[in-house]
Amino acid sequence: MTSPSRQPFVIGIGTTIALVAVLGVGLLNDRTTLVGVTLFAFVAMAAGVALRVAGDFGSPTRTVWAYGLSSGAMLASAMALLAPKAIGQHAEIGGFAIAVGYLVGYAAHEIGHHATHRDWPIDLVTGELTLHAVAAGAMMGVLYGSLPGLTALFGFGVVAHKFPAGFTGASAVIDRGQSSIQLVVPAAAVALAAIPASLLVPPLSGGVQAAFFGLSTGVFTHVAIDMLPECKSGDPESGHGAVVCSPDADRLRHAAVASTLFGTAAIAGLWVAVGGL
Repeated sequence: MTSPSRQPFVIGIGTTIALVAVLGVGLLNDRTTLVGVTLFAFVAMAAGVALRVAGDFGSPTRTVWAYGLSSGAMLASAMALLAPKAIGQHAEIGGFAIAVGYLVGYAAHEIGHHATHRDWPIDLVTGELTLHAVAAGAMMGVLYGSLPGLTALFGFGVVAHKFPAGFTGASAVIDRGQSSIQLVVPAAAVALAAIPASLLVPPLSGGVQAAFFGLSTGVFTHVAIDMLPECKSGDPESGHGAVVCSPDADRLRHAAVASTLFGTAAIAGLWVAVGGL
């Protein structure tokens, strides 16, 4: 039996082997573009983890900026790159699906606290990130069957989440004294869900596509808002982006607002750079 301290490492190695296998299956079945997008998503999340592991983010100001940039980037990519596809396919279905997706994200976050009463082989934050990644990958794979002309811009709304997800996920895992190697699981989960889904699911109607885009938009929006940096006077674990500070630490609140705006601006700039205008 594997010792608890080695379980994340073993799971990480096993996930990496599975990732290589599923990427190979994708290449053999003419899913080259999808393989490229999901592999880039893996690299983007790994880069976010590496930045957190290598960098010093112990000060409240740096923590606020890190979470603010991540939150702003996630919110912008969800609203600008995913929501229009949901509404464009079918306005009403897409709109309802966005609302449902947001509430699903909320429900998963709240009900997920029940899992803290049990021991798991990976950190609960890693598990939550994995569920989000599976949802994103499934959406990409399912829609690929209907939109085989998948472009880099199509997947950008999902990929834009992976770097900040890697950074913030690593922060949570490291703060709990656990190994960041387990974050290989959510990093690989996009490909592990997307490629099989693209092979198994037939082309979908516009309404069903709108539902998938809307659900993804809503879930990602909840994650982004949940990560908004907040200045707390109590427990720093009270929120993903919370930092403990004194009531008069207005400069941290200024940094929180500025960082989210910079995160949004960064996504807008990248969108322009890849041909959005």
